[in-house]
Amino acid sequence: MDGSVTPPTRVSLADGTFRRDGGPYFAAGFNYHPSQAGCAYWRAWDPRTLDADFRRMAELGFNTVRFFVFWADFEPAEGVYEAEKTGRLRELVRIAERHGLYCLPSLLTIWMNGQRFEPPWRRGRDLWHDESMVERQRAFVEHIAGVLRDAPNILAYDLGDEVIHVDSEASAALSPDEVRRWWALLAGAIRAADPAALVLQANEATAVTGGHAFRPEHAGPLDLVGLHGFPVWTPFHIEAVDSVKASSFVPYLVRRGRADAAVLVDELGSYGCDEATAARYLRATAHSAFAAGAAGTTVWCWQDFTTEDKPYALRPNERFVGLVAADGRLKPAMDAYREFTARATGELAGFAPAPAAVGVFLPEEDPGDAAYLATGGSGEAAAFYAHLLLQRAHLPYAFAQPDELDRYALVICPSVRHLSLPDQQRLRAYVAGGGTLLYSTGDLLHAFGGEDLFGVRIRDYTLDPAATGSFTWQGVRYPVHRPPGQIPLLEAVGADVLAAFPDGAPALTRHRYGHGTAYHLSAPLEEGINAPYRLEEAPWHLLYAGLADAAGVEREFTADEPSVETTVLHRGAERCAVVVNHAPTTVFTTLRRPGGPAAGRPGTEVVLEPKGVLLVRWNA
Repeated sequence: MDGSVTPPTRVSLADGTFRRDGGPYFAAGFNYHPSQAGCAYWRAWDPRTLDADFRRMAELGFNTVRFFVFWADFEPAEGVYEAEKTGRLRELVRIAERHGLYCLPSLLTIWMNGQRFEPPWRRGRDLWHDESMVERQRAFVEHIAGVLRDAPNILAYDLGDEVIHVDSEASAALSPDEVRRWWALLAGAIRAADPAALVLQANEATAVTGGHAFRPEHAGPLDLVGLHGFPVWTPFHIEAVDSVKASSFVPYLVRRGRADAAVLVDELGSYGCDEATAARYLRATAHSAFAAGAAGTTVWCWQDFTTEDKPYALRPNERFVGLVAADGRLKPAMDAYREFTARATGELAGFAPAPAAVGVFLPEEDPGDAAYLATGGSGEAAAFYAHLLLQRAHLPYAFAQPDELDRYALVICPSVRHLSLPDQQRLRAYVAGGGTLLYSTGDLLHAFGGEDLFGVRIRDYTLDPAATGSFTWQGVRYPVHRPPGQIPLLEAVGADVLAAFPDGAPALTRHRYGHGTAYHLSAPLEEGINAPYRLEEAPWHLLYAGLADAAGVEREFTADEPSVETTVLHRGAERCAVVVNHAPTTVFTTLRRPGGPAAGRPGTEVVLEPKGVLLVRWNA
């Protein structure tokens, strides 16, 4: 053991964060294949390269390495484990331990960079329905966990990186209960072999944005979830890697995931941009993901590849997304990531998201099996744009659990397409108890929240978008963008009309219900912003800000520039505002802390470089 290296000890989880030796621990590091060997490193074994790479990672200030246990290498014949590869696995983990690095082994690795590395004996058998394959998976993860059970530097086991893509059709057909059973079986096998183990399963952004069941809300059998996000692969019309939406995307995934589980961002990075853009993106995204509550980050990936073997022969541009160039040069993104890691493991250690005053509640989706009655389309964009508007309004928020709405002073239901009776009853109870609700609707029939709660009724519908094409409230004109279809025409029956459409029909209404207030917006505001460059078309966030003010929501820290995020973290009485400029341009803005000085004096003017970050600390 190097004299300067602190020996690793196993970590635990509490309140969504890692803990080590009784204190907070943030995992920061890299996804790893050696540059020359690529995905063949278990066969083209070179421990000297591993030692040099891991030493350099540690010297640069990182503490975690994620690597991949290619199933075909370790179980070349069904039920037969390769002793030599097993020994190499132990050696890799020991090398990492020498340099103080935690290991995140990704098991059952078949899918990598868009190609499959199949165990030759699988012969197309279904991973989830074929009993013999389920047993082989259970036995394999138990075998690997048994091999590593005495290693003090295992951060967690990943059941299988993006394993849903091994057979996308089969995985998409699984029910939530089937996914939970699969997770429980494999996680149980790992814990039986390694009782100190933490277990996750990593998926790309469709774990939040997609329709399959491998989602954080079903992750009860796991200790945490792994989420990946890259701005070039989203359904949200992100205009560029340098855009405001790009560096806000991964933090959105973290916030969605944290509603149900601890979140490790175990793939973070960028494609399709130059080195300077990649550095700016990583700086802003990593800080924002930390502020959102991520337990750790591992960047994709450590070093550019010189190998031309599979999968790089088919996808050669995958070779050039490392933070270290093939010749050993550190790219600008490395400086950005080192700066972030030093903060996350140093001065920011122990800071965590504060209790939020605003909750975003996403009603349960229509299951989609109701033939012509089914609610069309996907409402996922509504949640992402609600996140953006709240961020731009500098409002502290979280995604809300259905039975915990009373935690929040204001609850937002964005662009609802379907409202079940149980969810309708939840909203009624929340408002009746004194809560404030903003409900925007995106479907004529299935999203109507009820006359008694909102004080409006549907008079008729129209197919003319011009009739409801905009509304004005508090001096701001809001254009309305809708998909083609039936547009509800409302009339007020007890509600106050705060804004009307050009045809005079109510657009935004306010209704007292019990001890609370229900606002109804007859437009899919959030979903309508999901188009290129539309986020900047109007100051959409001012509607959220105005209703939050009416609900008495207090903001601890603000900026007068909407592209600047100001998330406040708490550590006891200490406060830290993570100020992130998500814009690709230099921003001149004024920071304010209501009721106290900001950055040393009231109304502090600051200059933030493109994707720049500033930390402001004080005591409450």
